[in-house]
Amino acid sequence: MYYSGQEIVEIAVRIEENGNEFYTAAAGMIPDSNDIKGLFYDLAEKEILHISVFQKLAEKFEAEGFDFGEQDATEYINHLAESHIFGKPDSGKKLALTLKTPREALEVAYKFENDSVAFYTELLKYTRTDSKKLVQQIIEEEMEHAAEIRKFI
Repeated sequence: MYYSGQEIVEIAVRIEENGNEFYTAAAGMIPDSNDIKGLFYDLAEKEILHISVFQKLAEKFEAEGFDFGEQDATEYINHLAESHIFGKPDSGKKLALTLKTPREALEVAYKFENDSVAFYTELLKYTRTDSKKLVQQIIEEEMEHAAEIRKFI
């Protein structure tokens, strides 16, 4: 299946929306205020900022913003999008509701952030113009999120 650059941006927004829902729900499952609960609320806010970045990217989107000429590249990005822990609508909140412990939530969050880095790194390879800077910024932030989460695991 072929994704246009616009569709890739929409997938990125969905991933970030699901991340926000996951972090908000995971924070809500922790009864007492503590560092992990605070971390999840902080990460939920950062996902909203990422949504904003991708929406701005979509607003000024040009067809030339992404170069998906190679079929193999498109198929790989498709695979990453479909296999991403939050690649499907409403998956963030649904997954959070299945968690039993804060540690389990941290492990899922860590996987989410690493999946995001892989997805956006592949996307970056086919991104051109100013969009490249925005995608690189998101990658760096996702890597920081993973490092923050890792401290708690």
